[in-house]
Amino acid sequence: MQILLEKATSISAGEFPKLVTCKWPLGRVTLYQDRIILDARIEKYELLFSEIEHFQFNLFQVNIEHHNPDVINDISVNGILTSKAIRKAIVRHRLPVKII
Repeated sequence: MQILLEKATSISAGEFPKLVTCKWPLGRVTLYQDRIILDARIEKYELLFSEIEHFQFNLFQVNIEHHNPDVINDISVNGILTSKAIRKAIVRHRLPVKII
């Protein structure tokens, strides 16, 4: 599988009492043609694009809405340039995900 984007970032997942956070530069987001992998060091999440409802882009954050029952619901990727890099990679490579 060819890596389309790999970037160090901060990752937050879950809600209290099961909250996972990983601060930059220890977190890593990796985009492939059919999936995204979020590595928060103590937890790793893999979502196929077919399992993702949409990516919601904010200025410094990307929220990922999905329907995979094996992955925590509330996942966000945070970073000054991360949001822009993910959006740019999705558009450039015409990845099959909805962005809002």
